[in-house]
Amino acid sequence: MDLYVYGLNHRSAPLVVREQAMIAHEHLAPALQSILNEDGILEAVILSTCNRCELYAIADKGHRLEQWMAKQHHKGDGSYQKYTYLYSGEEAVAHLLRVAIGLDAQVMGEPQILGQVKAAFATALEVGAAGPELNHLFQHVFNSAKTIRNDTGLGAHAISASYLTWLMLQRCIPMDKPAAVVLVGAGEMIANLIPYLQQAPQLKITLINRTPEHANALLPGATVLPLSSLLESLIDCDSAVFATESYQPLLTREAIEPILQQRSKALYCLDLALPRNVEASIAECANVNLLNLDDIQLWVDENQDKRNQAALLAEEEIKLHSLRYQKRLQTIEFDELIKVYRRKINSLRELELNKALQKLQEGVDAAAVLQAFSHALANKVMHHPSQALNQARFEKGKDWLVSAKLLLGLE
Repeated sequence: MDLYVYGLNHRSAPLVVREQAMIAHEHLAPALQSILNEDGILEAVILSTCNRCELYAIADKGHRLEQWMAKQHHKGDGSYQKYTYLYSGEEAVAHLLRVAIGLDAQVMGEPQILGQVKAAFATALEVGAAGPELNHLFQHVFNSAKTIRNDTGLGAHAISASYLTWLMLQRCIPMDKPAAVVLVGAGEMIANLIPYLQQAPQLKITLINRTPEHANALLPGATVLPLSSLLESLIDCDSAVFATESYQPLLTREAIEPILQQRSKALYCLDLALPRNVEASIAECANVNLLNLDDIQLWVDENQDKRNQAALLAEEEIKLHSLRYQKRLQTIEFDELIKVYRRKINSLRELELNKALQKLQEGVDAAAVLQAFSHALANKVMHHPSQALNQARFEKGKDWLVSAKLLLGLE
């Protein structure tokens, strides 16, 4: 058994592929349970965000993860496989560390990803998919991530997706005069964006959400409308930001075309959702500028060089922490091996001891019984090592012989 990670992310796959692979939060529990029904997979954690869908598992072979992903999301057609990656052992540990500290994030150093990793692990624990091995791994990663971010300064130069959205809005609409922004959704992305928008008091902010109470809590006093008012709200706004978990587009080309005829200025739509909230064909409409998650990668601020320097330091730290975890695993394996070996020898001892006691009860001479007991126990203890040594003379090298002598106490 070994640790494997299989999946795809914003670096390996375009938005349309990530969209198909994503597993919604409400589907995580049944997905994890289905993984545990697979042969050869003992433990699993699914990390599914707008930028990645990854399966971390303790399994006998890596292809077990590939088979599960194919059955669950891609109907086995294989077309998605060119976008995926598979890591094992120390490489898998290093990858998880990169993800947790934000080094593998679309926005380097983004702190929110660690919370997403913790939430994914908590879900796996809740349904019983994460066992002792993954528990040790993720606890190690959580502790290491905090240390690495602090030691390298990666967190000090981080920028969030919400901040980049704010920068994008500044490029799209004038900030020196009144403008109207519609925010669709009330999740983490919108909640993190609002403090930036409040820096521009001339902005009129309208919140649209299925549950108005949640939206009111994010920005008391703001205009809050139900989802049914979405099209009407787009008639006069300058920009709309979409970030909901809807699996169906909230804004289609057919629905927006009549609205565009009533507008006298360009509409900037920022679709930060996965799956996308805005139908892609809307980008073809006149006077509409549609930006999505893939466009975020094009926006970089003046701290990029500093983040790159921090990333180099972080990679060195990742190597150390990954190696430390692997050594810990080896220690656990050796500890378990010693326990198993002791149980085996004790079992042989008890077996021969019971035979000896039986002989004593039958009146056999005690000296003869002890002699037979000692010979039988010695022969059984030496049997497997002797067999292995005889076989090794034809198959193993001199280094193995040196190790055997040390193991048997002959050096």
